[in-house]
Amino acid sequence: MRVTIYDKNPGPGFNQWFLKTSWLVGCWLQKLFGKVDRYYGASNWAEALHWLSQQGPLESIQYWGHGSPGDVWLAGKALMRSSLGVLKPQLSPTSLLWFRTCSTFQGGAGYSFSMNLSTILGCTIAGHTRVIGLFQGGLHTRKPDSYPSWPLSEGEFPKSFWTSIGLKWGNHTVTCLATKIPEGW
Repeated sequence: MRVTIYDKNPGPGFNQWFLKTSWLVGCWLQKLFGKVDRYYGASNWAEALHWLSQQGPLESIQYWGHGSPGDVWLAGKALMRSSLGVLKPQLSPTSLLWFRTCSTFQGGAGYSFSMNLSTILGCTIAGHTRVIGLFQGGLHTRKPDSYPSWPLSEGEFPKSFWTSIGLKWGNHTVTCLATKIPEGW
């Protein structure tokens, strides 16, 4: 099963409403084109994990929401990494958990996040070192028992600022509708 979860309560204001709507439309388009089997807008982590636990064996999970170095956010709450352990029986070594969030893999906190989760879940974890939007740069993966391969400084301000606003897309960039990660990333 290929699934996508998105944050349906990212925060107040028009820009957050626009993001939520963009995530919903992106999920709908992925489903329309047969790139995901199901999608779900969650209000909190407990709801998201409960929905995921009802989906059977998981080939891939995408999470669309906010992020910061070493963290992913849903409705303003950071993910407790250990809570994802409930998904381990549904995952295999070939499964993918892709955090389509800004900067989650950036710096030392991003290294720790990727290493911790891939060890807990025994599958490939993907995330971005940069601020993302329509074009999502700094995409990297970490397989269990491997070390992060991206530079620790990737995504830091000001070096990556121009990349993050789209003047130069930078390395390892996909579009927001991509559902496959190129080999070797």
